[in-house]
Amino acid sequence: MPIVTQDTALRPAVQPTIADPASRVRRMVGSAREQGGNGLSTDGLRELELALARFDAPVDIRVRGGLGSGRRTLAAALRTRRGWRPTIDDLDVLAAAGRAVSAPPDVEIVCLRTAPCRHEEAWLRRPRAHALLVVATGVDGAEPPRWARDLPAVDARRASDGSIDVVVSFLDRAVDGLAAVRCLRLEAELERLSVHHEVGDLAEAALCALGHRGRT
Repeated sequence: MPIVTQDTALRPAVQPTIADPASRVRRMVGSAREQGGNGLSTDGLRELELALARFDAPVDIRVRGGLGSGRRTLAAALRTRRGWRPTIDDLDVLAAAGRAVSAPPDVEIVCLRTAPCRHEEAWLRRPRAHALLVVATGVDGAEPPRWARDLPAVDARRASDGSIDVVVSFLDRAVDGLAAVRCLRLEAELERLSVHHEVGDLAEAALCALGHRGRT
């Protein structure tokens, strides 16, 4: 069986040099809106605003797994331990063939109680810009089955259980690096919009304000 992806570090990125790297972009877009769009497309301006909204949104933590994987138990433990409120997703639904790709989360935790099947393996191997942690739930940490030997064994039935520490540490690191991930996503959105026939100039200027050269 292919090796399952574990704690995946964030893609290397230049850390923002200021506390709020999108502040200049936000002012530029806000000014364009106040000036009645200044001849810009309403739809294009709205896309710029949506990109900024995603940058400013609360941290999006997803705990994913199949039925009986312990995803809900782990999510409840994380709420108790640190006040995080992750969204719980059904991995079987997300990884189903033909399903449209949804917006990526900021942080992803996948719970496995049994050896992953093909669609789960395919999901875990997808390229990501965000952090991913795969954990084995409901297995004996001292003598785990072969498929779980390289995965953290997590027992979330008690929020105080020491096995949850690895998940908490992972989330702390991921949240610390979140600004860099969101900068990458905002940059990608601005690059996409920089070729828009009506808001391209504003998106190009926003790229410069973000601290990137933009397209060449």
